[in-house]
Amino acid sequence: MYVGTESNDTINASNDDDMIFGKGGDDEIDARAGADRVFSGGGDDFVIGGVGNDRIHGEDGNDFLFGGRDEGHISGQDDDFIDGGRGDDEILVGDGRDSLMGGEGSDAFIFKFHDPTPGTPEPGSHVGEIPAPVSTILDFNSAQDTFQFTSGFFNYDGNGEDAPVETFYSGNASGASGQRIVVITDKSFASASDARGAISGGHDGDIIVYHNAKTDTADLAYVSSPEQVNVFAHLSEVHSVSDLANMHLAASDFMFV
Repeated sequence: MYVGTESNDTINASNDDDMIFGKGGDDEIDARAGADRVFSGGGDDFVIGGVGNDRIHGEDGNDFLFGGRDEGHISGQDDDFIDGGRGDDEILVGDGRDSLMGGEGSDAFIFKFHDPTPGTPEPGSHVGEIPAPVSTILDFNSAQDTFQFTSGFFNYDGNGEDAPVETFYSGNASGASGQRIVVITDKSFASASDARGAISGGHDGDIIVYHNAKTDTADLAYVSSPEQVNVFAHLSEVHSVSDLANMHLAASDFMFV
């Protein structure tokens, strides 16, 4: 067990299954390998989970939380649970099938790549076929949270850093006409490819948000080519296309960073 103080601590844990409590202060916590449990406590904390199926709780403060190591696109980043807690948090979405909660405050879910790779699931956590390596955001609030995309995510230049996407559309699929972000609010689809086929004028590098009728989630999908569309995130608690429409997603919810 690792326990910090009420001051600013640097905690480097072991490669075993650790329990880590940051307590107060602006802490830097590296959980390293193992299936770790991290409670960062108060303060503006920086937490890296490392290899292993970790559970990370940001608790109070404006925290930066990442389930794996910040080394770009890493295979096998495992399936983590990350809870930002109170405060305005930055949550870096990695590989694997992560479950992400921003908690209270204005939270940013940061995507570095659009084609996540599988992690290593908890033994017994899936029955039958293992689902695709797509993270699920459990509590996205369009009134205060944002999706943020680094320069490596898109294959085109946008408006630059700290700017919303340049073109956005929300409405019936038939009304979309080449916008970079399209939110379809009139029908559900069984796959990202079906959603892509329902709109016209799209480009490689577009993002389509649609209700998935099979999983009862809102899915965010990236258009890699006319024939390839990758789902890179699910939004839970979106049980119908009406729920998606009532989220009132806007251009300001999608940012370049």
